[in-house]
Amino acid sequence: MSQWRDDARLRVQALHQALRQAGPERDALLLLVKAAIATVLAWQFAVRVLDSPVPFYAPMAALLVVDRTMVRSLSASAQRIAAVVLGLGVAWFAAMVFGVWWWTMFGVILVALVIGRWSRLGDHGIQVPAMVLLSLITAKGTNAQFTYLTIVETLAGGVIGVATNAIVFAPLHLTKPRQRVSALARQVRELLDEMASGLRGGWDAETAGRWYRRGTEIADKAPYVLEDIRTGRESMRFNPRDNIRPADVDWEGYEHTVTTLRRTLWQVTGIARTLVDAADERRHQPTPSSSFLTEYADALAGLAVAVSQFGRHDEEATTAFDDGVARAFDVLTRLREEVRTTPLDDPDEWPVYGSLISDSLRALAELESARESAVVPTDTGALRLPPAESPVWARLRRQGGRSR
Repeated sequence: MSQWRDDARLRVQALHQALRQAGPERDALLLLVKAAIATVLAWQFAVRVLDSPVPFYAPMAALLVVDRTMVRSLSASAQRIAAVVLGLGVAWFAAMVFGVWWWTMFGVILVALVIGRWSRLGDHGIQVPAMVLLSLITAKGTNAQFTYLTIVETLAGGVIGVATNAIVFAPLHLTKPRQRVSALARQVRELLDEMASGLRGGWDAETAGRWYRRGTEIADKAPYVLEDIRTGRESMRFNPRDNIRPADVDWEGYEHTVTTLRRTLWQVTGIARTLVDAADERRHQPTPSSSFLTEYADALAGLAVAVSQFGRHDEEATTAFDDGVARAFDVLTRLREEVRTTPLDDPDEWPVYGSLISDSLRALAELESARESAVVPTDTGALRLPPAESPVWARLRRQGGRSR
């Protein structure tokens, strides 16, 4: 009962958020509303225009093809229509050649199930055996009226669903991926700042373990951010809203940012893992000296500065990025030389120092290699281009000029 109340409260909060401001919650609500509208329109079309005695296939097709992007909506419509046609075709062929008997049903259903697993049909592949069953059981597979009406209803429902998705607040997912890219960069910078501050003060195995877990959790989010970016890019294709007033979004630059930050995090978690092992007495590994770690913290702080400006290309950000990289590289170069020339009390200290320095240098190399291609969303500047930049607006303006 408590779980039910918690779920209900979360849903109410999501609804309140959707009504209050734009965001993922509102996008989800609009998708539900559009699916309902498309279903009712398709049902009425099947009843009033097609005079269908059982108006099921049109509203079902419309319901299932309303998706998060126009590309997915078109793809779902094509897949469902293909699945229905294939199912009815298999049923018709089997009924005409072999007739409808118990022993033919096994072979027909087996063939339909194999066809339904075709990857090109996606989630709608299950419609192939479903249509075979409906056709053979209800219409004996040879009823031309049933076959014709089912195909026409499915086609009409798909068209209505796609049209509704395009006309009623065509899905355009821009805000969420931009927010998540910015959040990922901020979280990486905050982790590096926390590690630098901790190494200058008191830290232990528990603290290092927390750094390691947090870095891993942040890195695990990267694939989901990339998926949001792909959805955002996809939502701009075949979208009437974007054609009228296109958005100025560098999706490829966002992808470069996320993949680079993820690879950088692999190095950062490697640093944290080395510190965990060094602080754990059970592993019998030497702990780096406090003087080394104090200087090493400066390198991590410089790396944090570089991450904070990564993907920004104005003059101030470029200068800050260069300063952060140079600061970190100078510290690491000096530490590497000191470790190389200074005799160590314990030879086992070499791997610890070498690992910390190497991981940091690799993190710097990752950022440097992608500095030109990476892009991070900024809070300034218009997300959308002026209407005059749109090809649709430009064509309308030319036509208006000729009419005058």
